[in-house]
This record gives sequence, C-alpha cells and structure tokens, in this order.
Amino acid sequence: MIAIIQLITGAIQLLLGRKIFWLMVGIMGFILGLFLTVYVLDWPVWLKLLVGLGVGLVFSVLAVFLQKPMAALFGFFAFGLAAALLSQAAGVTKEAPLFWIIFVIGGLVGVILVFALFDWALIIGSSLSGAGTVVSALNFLLNIEMSWMVSLALFLILVLIGITYQSKYMKPTHSHKEE
Repeated sequence: MIAIIQLITGAIQLLLGRKIFWLMVGIMGFILGLFLTVYVLDWPVWLKLLVGLGVGLVFSVLAVFLQKPMAALFGFFAFGLAAALLSQAAGVTKEAPLFWIIFVIGGLVGVILVFALFDWALIIGSSLSGAGTVVSALNFLLNIEMSWMVSLALFLILVLIGITYQSKYMKPTHSHKEE
C-alpha cells in the first residue's frame, strides 16, 4: 500500500510540482515523516502513515504562509536526495560518509537554486523528487531490483518528462489576431 501511495505522490510531483507548490511541499513532508518513522521507529504501519500525513499537512500549511523558506527546504531535500541517488548509482553506499556529504552538498545547491531561480528550481526539484519516488515505488511494486543502469535511465527519462511537461506552463501564451 505504501508503494502505491509513493507512486501516486511521485507522479503528482513529477508533473504538477510547480503548479501546486503547497501540495508538493506537503507530499515532501509526508514522505519525510514516513521515511523517519519507517527507519527510526518500530511502530505499526497505520501509525507511520498517520505521522507522515501529519507532517505533510503541517508542511502544506507552512508552504502557503512561508513560501520561500518552505521552497528552500523542499529544494534542499529534492536536490540532496537526487545527488545521493546518483552517488549510489556510482557505487557510494549509504553507510559511507561520502554519501551524506554528497547529500548535503546537493541540498545546499538546491537551496541556492531556489533563491536564484525560483520557478526553475521548483520545476527541476519536483521532477527530481517525483522521478526518484516513482522509480523507488516501481522497484517495490514490481518486486524487482533494477540494475543501477536501468534505474538511472528510467530516473533521467522521468526527470526530462517532468521538466518538459512543467515548463510548458512557464511560457507566456500570446494570442495574436491576424489583421
């Protein structure tokens, strides 16, 4: 059930992240709350989901009132996780200090991008986050462990789809009457 929720939330982030910013930040909060309870606490699944929903709701509300700080937090996690996933594909394990250094550096790049290029950072960050979540969910749902090359290829294809789809809405539309 958690993998299906991951697949849905990943698809929403991938395709609609910038357009529904508050929901995207809420989804990130949900995933963060779920991640922390799954790996840190030995609680029942329903309680882990409840904590994830609570964190997601708080993040969504904060995103409405504190747009830039919550966008920076989103940028940190989206870009940090993407950098960490890419480092894993290159063979760096989660146990290695380099993994966490790469995560933090990627996160700081994300924060800087949010303040420098707000809309593009949201589009790229939500595409990265959504693609990573979808690939992770597919691995679990299909009960397979994709090779790092297949996972990376699928991840990059999904990121490109997300960026392309979301960037269509950034372009101003002009209606010109022919005279």
